[in-house]
Amino acid sequence: MGGLALIIAGAILTSMLRLYLAGEYSGQGIVRARWWWEIVLNLQILSGALMWFCYVERLADATGPMKKIMCLRMAFGLIVVLLPIWLAILSAYMDWFVVRPPIVVIDLMLCGMLVFWALSVFLPRILILKTKPTQYPNATFFSLMKPRAWYSLIPMYVLVGIWVAAMINESAIHYLYAPLMLYFQAAVPYLERGFFGRKLPKTSS
Repeated sequence: MGGLALIIAGAILTSMLRLYLAGEYSGQGIVRARWWWEIVLNLQILSGALMWFCYVERLADATGPMKKIMCLRMAFGLIVVLLPIWLAILSAYMDWFVVRPPIVVIDLMLCGMLVFWALSVFLPRILILKTKPTQYPNATFFSLMKPRAWYSLIPMYVLVGIWVAAMINESAIHYLYAPLMLYFQAAVPYLERGFFGRKLPKTSS
């Protein structure tokens, strides 16, 4: 559920950027249409509910340090999947639905997404290392950051490849796929845990 919520949110952001790059008349006209925002709001409700139900039972069963870690992960998850709504509110406040923002604003937003994604990755792990809950008795920074398998970083590899190709060809294709790949990368741990279960750090011999 958490992975699906992230993928839905990434797809919404990608569609927003596609409309931004489509042109002043085609893209801007759609993004101000009522039917468009009804679809977006319904998908946002779905993604928010999926992320909520992903954590609510685990949060109720957690005790001690794990309860704080689950609360932090849940808060990050809800903020991230509801980012399209935060952007819509900011766009209405800044009047971007009438006057499109310059591309530098999109660059700053993507940088902000990267920073927030990094915080959502590092802060829960720092809390695990600090509190040492029973679920992670021998956790180290490396064991917590190590990918489950070689395929765990495929979305990031694809994003880097697209970005390099865009820089060489001087195109804007990386703007279209950056949110989707970032959200897909964030969804990978949820999908792995959902299909393969939780993998605890190996105990030291």
